[in-house]
Amino acid sequence: MVKLHPGWALGAVFLAAIIEAVAVLGILIPGTPILMAVAGAAAIAGQSMLPFLALSILGAVIGDFLSFWAGKRFSLRLRGVWPFSQRPLLMDNAVRFFDRYGVYSVALCRFVPVLRSTVPLVAGMAGMRQRRFVAANVASALIWAPVHIYPAQIAGLSIGRLRDGDWQSAALWGAALLTGCAGAWLVHRAVSARSR
Repeated sequence: MVKLHPGWALGAVFLAAIIEAVAVLGILIPGTPILMAVAGAAAIAGQSMLPFLALSILGAVIGDFLSFWAGKRFSLRLRGVWPFSQRPLLMDNAVRFFDRYGVYSVALCRFVPVLRSTVPLVAGMAGMRQRRFVAANVASALIWAPVHIYPAQIAGLSIGRLRDGDWQSAALWGAALLTGCAGAWLVHRAVSARSR
């Protein structure tokens, strides 16, 4: 499917990156698994990862900026809107994280589920300067996208090698993927622990 419709695959990755970062949508729709599945399928199809990487970065920046803009535009009224009215802890946790880390929270939150789509909202509500937000947003997207695209590529290449009967190469790619995932899990765990 990805091989026949590369444009659709690129569009799916772009939209998944936006959705992942937009307040509320990022909580309801799993953008990261969609992005990684499409990138992995593209790797199996032999496609270059650079367009996927570029669109992931762009989508992540746009998604966070939309959340920031909504926070600035609608401010405290957002607490009365679903799902924040039903689950006030969503906003409370984001506020606490933002108060603790300030501008760095915008970069750190991208790697913590739920916070990734609520902290930019809180940054806008708190009146954070747009220039500072954009700098943190872009810097974190430049890290976030490769951390998702390249492991997906490695997984796709592993599956492709297995399909071709090349068990040794598949094992090496699989070991690289597991090592990367373990490292990412440790970083995620450290950031999550500090956010509490």
